[in-house]
Amino acid sequence: MHVAIVGGASTIATTVAHTLAGVTPTVDVSLVDINEGAAWAHAKDITHATYHFSNAPGSTTAGDEVGTIQAATPDELGELDPDFIVFNAAAPQPEDATDRGAREAELDRNLPIVESVAEDLRPLDPTPLLVVTNPIDRLVYQFYSLLEWPRRYFLGYSLSETARMADAIGTELAVPQNDVYCPMMGEHGENVVPILSRTRVDGEPVETEPLDREELLEYVRDIPFEIAKERGVDETSRWVTSAGIARVIRSVIAGSSDGGDGHRGRLDEPFCLSTPLSGEYGYEDLALSVPVDLDADGVREIHEWDLAPEETSELAVAADAIRADLERTSAKGYEG
Repeated sequence: MHVAIVGGASTIATTVAHTLAGVTPTVDVSLVDINEGAAWAHAKDITHATYHFSNAPGSTTAGDEVGTIQAATPDELGELDPDFIVFNAAAPQPEDATDRGAREAELDRNLPIVESVAEDLRPLDPTPLLVVTNPIDRLVYQFYSLLEWPRRYFLGYSLSETARMADAIGTELAVPQNDVYCPMMGEHGENVVPILSRTRVDGEPVETEPLDREELLEYVRDIPFEIAKERGVDETSRWVTSAGIARVIRSVIAGSSDGGDGHRGRLDEPFCLSTPLSGEYGYEDLALSVPVDLDADGVREIHEWDLAPEETSELAVAADAIRADLERTSAKGYEG
């Protein structure tokens, strides 16, 4: 597989490339950035790192099986012909972007970048596109509107909330966080919707009634900004995000090859990503995070679960917030 990361010299992008080099070393990665020199420097440094991954004790990857890490510019995207695209380009954040309103404030700054990159992508055949730039759900739908590829090719990253909720629930239940499954639907941001009704620990349903839903939500909403306050906005939550993006890519690879559900991973459950909806859960003309299965073309299947009344209500709030922003930006002329 060849993965092109747009915004490839950024903190998140380079961490994703390094993570892939370690956990999925056969993947080819192109760091696509207008700053070609910085992208080249990161690509070369990560290429050198693959020597140690390949030759460490226990490694089973032969040198001739290791994928390449290279730099490219946006106008070379058509020539790259990638199998998977990660969109991580973004306008610089102000130094004080460390509160929960920061994601929404990014919409107007990042829409022009989406429009520019969409033009660079037009020469390509439809290719799975994973949006990592905030606000994710709005930008997923903007790409969908501009490129007019089948909707299954559009994905929005939202797995960091899943890991954060697993941490919170694991702490409350005194169980390992890595054994916790609680899918997170809705919006990547303030209106994230934890599906506590489907919570599992090591594959088994658990009683979540004693858990304080609002307290769990506050932790998930607050923790990335607490991290940013301590490390600075340029760092962001790079480690959990890069691991989650690598998980999506590995799931696409597995879903492409096994034809079954092996792409779900150890807990054997679907995870949630943002994708344009066309009637699922009663919504259309917007993107929401919903449970999906993946294959080489992106979303193979959207699961429509029976949700608890509280979850259904919160999903409606998320949809209303996203729709309001899409209508506002459309009225301002962001229509491609």
